[in-house]
Amino acid sequence: MGCPCCRGIGFSRREFLRAIAGGAGLAASGAFSLEGVGSLLSAAEAAAPSETKRILDGIILEFAANKENPWALFHGVRAKGERFSVQGISGFEYLCSRYLQEKSVNGKVYLAMPVEVEGHTNAFLSEAALDAGITSSHPFRWHDRQRTVGDLVAGAKALFAFDPASFDRNDLAWSLIVFAHTTSPKQDTWVNANGKTVRFADVVEFGMVTLEEASKHLMAAKQKGTMPASKDWIHNFTCGGTHLIYGLMTCLRSGYRQNRFADRMKDQFDLLIWRLKADSFLMDHFFQEAMKQSPPDLVQVHRSSAMLKFLGHASEVVQYAHLYQLFRPTPAQERGIRDGEEALATVIQGIGRVGVRKMAAGNKELLNLFVGDACHAYHGLWMKKGVNQA
Repeated sequence: MGCPCCRGIGFSRREFLRAIAGGAGLAASGAFSLEGVGSLLSAAEAAAPSETKRILDGIILEFAANKENPWALFHGVRAKGERFSVQGISGFEYLCSRYLQEKSVNGKVYLAMPVEVEGHTNAFLSEAALDAGITSSHPFRWHDRQRTVGDLVAGAKALFAFDPASFDRNDLAWSLIVFAHTTSPKQDTWVNANGKTVRFADVVEFGMVTLEEASKHLMAAKQKGTMPASKDWIHNFTCGGTHLIYGLMTCLRSGYRQNRFADRMKDQFDLLIWRLKADSFLMDHFFQEAMKQSPPDLVQVHRSSAMLKFLGHASEVVQYAHLYQLFRPTPAQERGIRDGEEALATVIQGIGRVGVRKMAAGNKELLNLFVGDACHAYHGLWMKKGVNQA
């Protein structure tokens, strides 16, 4: 089914106009009203986590517990952990039994989730298993046989091919998470199914350099003390590059320290906190311009989707760094984080007032965006060590 979240913080103007064209008739006829979706909350309302959680819970339980939508279902596990179920069946177990497939390479067979199901290589194994607290020893049934998550990890390593000259940089984040969870820095080398040696420290450095290059214009703007004038390369990565940052944070937590890695990740952590304001500035400018030539209600829908995506995913990274004591924010950064959380609460509660189904208006891709991003926002806002809050 592909990955519906492969967008940065916004569209090009042509992509945006094409995306909303199908709903223009609804807005023109008056059948589509989103009154209240963009209204600001009071400080007291924005600080009310119970209401924000109730809205996200409702979205996840109604739309993510869907047997026929594996992408949404594994995001439900991402949000809620191993206990997340669909019709009384463990969501993780159901995904394994229904969607895993065997893949043969050089005469050996490996069990893996097809990329057309998970959207990105190793997204299921990272987000709905290892990073959701499901360990490598965890068993599951597949075709009346008992297998373990460790079998999936072994398959992921065997199937992972790393050539810096041709590697899809936007497909790296989830493999970083899988291998960081399962590969010690002291034993970071393996041979894949094609007989090629993979040294994970080299993959981590590749990811770090990619992140630095992709965000260098944002870094320059931050150092100058100005808001960015335009999007950077990182904004073309899935969810504004937040998955890549999260993947590298996981590597840092797992002990990877080569080439001043911790110091370089501190720079990127500082940049992400700055981006809570800077990316919102870019999105506001883009959508204000869009409103001059597009139905305002529909522009507001896509603005809400983009804000939920970036702020929800960014909160995951910030809370992960806090949870595992990777970095300590300054008082000014703490204020920036709180501002970001209040902005995210404003977006979520605006969505709650209208309802996801009404906002998506029959657009399945847009509905998937809201559902997946709601799951990431939930995970970020209520991240707990070892478990996710049900």
